[in-house]
Amino acid sequence: MADGGSVVREKMGDKLLFAGLTPTQLDRVAEIVKVRTFAAGEVVVRERDYGETLYVLDDERVEIRLEGAGSIAEVRAPRPGEISKTGDFFGEMCLLDLEPRCASVVAVEPCVAWEINRDDLYWLFGDDKELQLRILLTVARVLSRRLALADRRSGDERGRTGRAKLAREV
Repeated sequence: MADGGSVVREKMGDKLLFAGLTPTQLDRVAEIVKVRTFAAGEVVVRERDYGETLYVLDDERVEIRLEGAGSIAEVRAPRPGEISKTGDFFGEMCLLDLEPRCASVVAVEPCVAWEINRDDLYWLFGDDKELQLRILLTVARVLSRRLALADRRSGDERGRTGRAKLAREV
């Protein structure tokens, strides 16, 4: 394992991003994980930077921030026995596009995250299409939930009006 050790491998099955992976697949992904620690207030990901890594929270929480808007969301590691529906990972858009990061991520308190390089993960995908499908489907599901949650939180009347109009036209 990159520098994650066996502790990361033991915990991987509890993480949403890795749900449903076989023991062999988990072993292979564990090999590319780098364990990173961040101090409270430390910027993990900076808005507008190009990203090549995604992060899975091992513990604690981070805040998602937009320049000019402040904090817009929080991502936290699930408590023991809890299942995260909105994901305990961030930076996943680097798997889907090559655009700059759309938000900054800041550690709310000292935290540990597992860093996974996009190119390393794509290398694994080349050998295992089932691994690719499972991880990318999980990313898509979480993005869909996050988008729906953001839409509900926004209270944007134009959005509601537009959806209502569309529903009447259908």
